[in-house]
Amino acid sequence: MLITASWVDEIHSGLGIKGVSQVWDEKPAWYFWIADTPGVYHLELVKAGAREQGNLKLLCATFSLKCYPFTHSRIFQSFSFEERCLIRSQYFDHTNTPHFEHRGEIPKNLFNVAKIECVFDIDETLAAFTFESLETWRTSFKKNAFFEYPLLGKSNNFDAGEVDRQVPGTETGYLFFDRLLSLFSYHSKKPPARVLAFRSGGFELVYDQTDTFSCIDSERIKIVSTSVLYDLSGEDPVFNRVAYLGNQFKKENEDIIFDRTFSGGHLHIKDDQIPHMISLNNKWWSLAGAEFNSKLASTCGCS
Repeated sequence: MLITASWVDEIHSGLGIKGVSQVWDEKPAWYFWIADTPGVYHLELVKAGAREQGNLKLLCATFSLKCYPFTHSRIFQSFSFEERCLIRSQYFDHTNTPHFEHRGEIPKNLFNVAKIECVFDIDETLAAFTFESLETWRTSFKKNAFFEYPLLGKSNNFDAGEVDRQVPGTETGYLFFDRLLSLFSYHSKKPPARVLAFRSGGFELVYDQTDTFSCIDSERIKIVSTSVLYDLSGEDPVFNRVAYLGNQFKKENEDIIFDRTFSGGHLHIKDDQIPHMISLNNKWWSLAGAEFNSKLASTCGCS
């Protein structure tokens, strides 16, 4: 449904969506080309199912978000040696995405920047989208190391103290999350009803004396999580359920950095009241009332 919303000329031009393509693989996945972003995004379903949260019955889907950076982008050098080499290799084509026949050879742990969760109640009166990422995805070395990359036919030496990966996850992934919410607001014809943001302790990967990478808690890196909730019915009792669902997102080990309820169908908050690590786009509200028509000649997306 969100993909069909992107077919509308005024929507894809206004949001800078240059292309969307399904990835025909074992799991549902899509590539997104978006203007003014540092790379091509790869959204893939990780798991889906039903769960009960308090007195709500919810349908949930969790997605991983990858970014294949453009070589000319500002953040390209912040990706790992292996990731940079792969982007420049024969395993990626002119679209900056993996060649169809080679996509299964690329390690799954590469290019990750965020996690996105979509939640609907069983009656489809509530919806919530949650974005979660590290402020910085950092991989460093405590000791000298030598790695071979058979897939690339390359090797590399890493010195003690060297940082191999330092990707700004929140900044990079949030650009996609912003477009996703804009599409949903247009598709559902509903604006956000509540926005919450949390911050908690993060981690980094460190190659240490065990000759392996260990996940180490980090005080300088934080996990940022943003949840945007929608009331899909517009009825006051359901709005109370939006408040209830929002409270279910709160966790003991997280600090609340933003919590605001919105009424009247518009964004009523000043920029200086929003934490710098998140942003609220007025299009999440304005597109809920927009009326555009797709000019495509068919329902499959072909013109």
